[in-house]
Amino acid sequence: MIIVWGLTFVSPVILSAKVTDTRDIELRTKAGNKELRSLPPVRAWIDNQTVYVLFLDLPSTATVVITNTENSEIQTMSFSFPQTVSILMSQESSGGYEIEISYEEKIFTGEFKM
Repeated sequence: MIIVWGLTFVSPVILSAKVTDTRDIELRTKAGNKELRSLPPVRAWIDNQTVYVLFLDLPSTATVVITNTENSEIQTMSFSFPQTVSILMSQESSGGYEIEISYEEKIFTGEFKM
């Protein structure tokens, strides 16, 4: 009886657990930018079909460019006073991508797959 009671309350919680597909995008300082830090002031990651960018420096403006490396399709977005931004990718957006994040005189690039 106790087992049945326990399964009644526990199983909906187990069945509703969210499966996430979160992956970090490794960012590098673009050539020519002499600032080298072990921890960049910006972080990027993918969660399902959304790309997130977190700015630790809190710049006044920033630009994020995402390029599909297979068909050269480019998405360019500019943000004012960004802290964390999210960019929803289309459902048909499988393949390889490059990301370039720039603000002030800093430029960071990375690659990822959807």
